[in-house]
Amino acid sequence: MVRKTKNIVKRELSTPDGVVFYSFLSKTTGPIIELEEHVNNMILSSQPYNTVKSKASDLAKFYDYFIEASHVLHSTDYQLEIQKNRALSASQQLRSALTLIFNAYPSYLLDAKESKNALAKLCAHNLDASPLQRTSAKRMISSMCEFVGASNALEHSLRQQKRLDGLLEVDQNLTSVAHELGAMRELSFKERKSLIENSYLASCISGGAKVSKIKNFFRLPPETKSKKEKHFPIEHIGSFLLNTKFHRDRAMYALCFGGGLRMSEATSIRFCDVDVINEEVKLHDKGTISYLENIDYKTVSGKSIEHFTVHLVEPFKSFFFEELRLYLENERPDSESEYIFLQSRGIRNVVSGHFVYQPYYRSSQSTIKDAWESNLKRANLTDEMFKKLKTHSMRHFYAMYMLNFAPSYDRRGIQRFGYTLEEVKHFMRHSALKSTKIYAKEDISKMKRALAQTNNLLKQREVSFYEGMTEASLTNLVSESDCL
Repeated sequence: MVRKTKNIVKRELSTPDGVVFYSFLSKTTGPIIELEEHVNNMILSSQPYNTVKSKASDLAKFYDYFIEASHVLHSTDYQLEIQKNRALSASQQLRSALTLIFNAYPSYLLDAKESKNALAKLCAHNLDASPLQRTSAKRMISSMCEFVGASNALEHSLRQQKRLDGLLEVDQNLTSVAHELGAMRELSFKERKSLIENSYLASCISGGAKVSKIKNFFRLPPETKSKKEKHFPIEHIGSFLLNTKFHRDRAMYALCFGGGLRMSEATSIRFCDVDVINEEVKLHDKGTISYLENIDYKTVSGKSIEHFTVHLVEPFKSFFFEELRLYLENERPDSESEYIFLQSRGIRNVVSGHFVYQPYYRSSQSTIKDAWESNLKRANLTDEMFKKLKTHSMRHFYAMYMLNFAPSYDRRGIQRFGYTLEEVKHFMRHSALKSTKIYAKEDISKMKRALAQTNNLLKQREVSFYEGMTEASLTNLVSESDCL
C-alpha cells in the first residue's frame, strides 16, 4: 500500500475539457505555487503522462520529508540526539540548516528508521517511512535535483520575499537560525510552525542558485554491481513466443525481440508503418503531444528516438509477418483504426450500437504487465529470474544479441558475429553511446570461448615452432651451445 504524505496533499485534477494538472497543498501554509508551476510546466512541455505522474509523486514525498525535517531540526528530540554525539553537535556549528536536511535525505530514503543519521531517523519514524530500493532512491533524488535546479529563476523573487515577509535566514548554521527564531516575539505554535516551514521552503526553492551542482549533496554509498542479467534468456525465447496466447501479442513481442522496440512503440504501430511486400517496419514521429489532446495524454508514453528505422533480424522478422497475417485474418476486431493492434474488448456506441475498439497503446500498464506474466506462465517460465524480467527485457536481449551474435560483415567482406557498439547504438535508435552501453553487454560465455580459442592458437603455434625445427638445426644449436 502506498504511504500517504503527512504534511502535504497532492491532487491530480482535470478541467471540464479534460486537461490534466496538479495541485500541491501544505497542510500548514497552503498552496506550494512553485512546485505546482514546475510539475504543470512538464505537462505543457509535452512530457509523457507517466513521467509527470512519477515525478509529481517523488516531489510530493520529498516535500513531505523536507517540511518534517524543518520542524525536527528545532525539536527537543533532535537536540537530545545530537547531544549524545560530539561529532553531530559540532556539525551544527559548521553546516547550514539547509545542508543538514539535504545531507540526511539519501539515508532517509535508503535506511529509514534504521538510519544512523539522527535527522533522517527521526523523520522516518514521524512519517512511518520504509527503506527504498537503490534504484527508487536514485530516481527520487534525480526528480528533486531537477526541481531545485529549475527553480533558479525564482531566486530574485524569493530574496525579495524574505525581506518583505521577514522569513528566517536558514542558509546559515542551525544555531544561528535558532537564535534568530528566539529573538522574535513570543509566537503561537501555529505561527512558529508556519514561519519555519515557509522559511525552509523558500530556501529549498532558491537552493539551486547557490549550488553549481545540487547533486553534489547526495553521495549514495558505493553500489554493488549486480550479476543478474537484464536480457531475456535466448534459450527460452522460442518456447515463450510459441506459448503466447494471442497472435497480436506474438507479433508485438517479435517486434521487441527482433527489432529492439520498446513495448510502447510496438503497441502504437500503424498500417502505414509496415511494408508487407518488402518486409520492413518503421516507427513514426508522434509529434509534440498537445496539452489539449487530453483523450490521449494519459496513455502516451515512450522516449524520444534518434531515427525511425527498424533493423529487424531473423528469425523474428519472418515470425512477425506470419503472426501479423494470422492476427489480421483471425483476431483483429472489425475496425477502421489506423493502428494495427487493438484492445480485445470494445465499447458499445450508444448511438450506433456498434462496438468501438481502442488502440492497444491506450491499455494500462497493469493490463500489459498481466498479459506478459500470463504468457510466461503458459510457457512454464516461472523461475525466480523470470519474475524480475519485464517487457523491457526484450529490448535488452536485442542489444545483447546485436553486439555478440548477429551475423555481419566487416569492410573486407569477412563474416563476423556481432556489431560494434557504435553500430548497435544506431540499431537501438539511441542519441548517446552511454545509453547503449546500459543495454549492450558483452556475453561472458562468448568471451570465455574467445579466450580459450586464443589460448589454443598460441599452443598450436608453440608446438608447430618446435616441430618445424629440423634435426640439423637442433644439432647446430647444440654445437653452438657447447662452444660457449
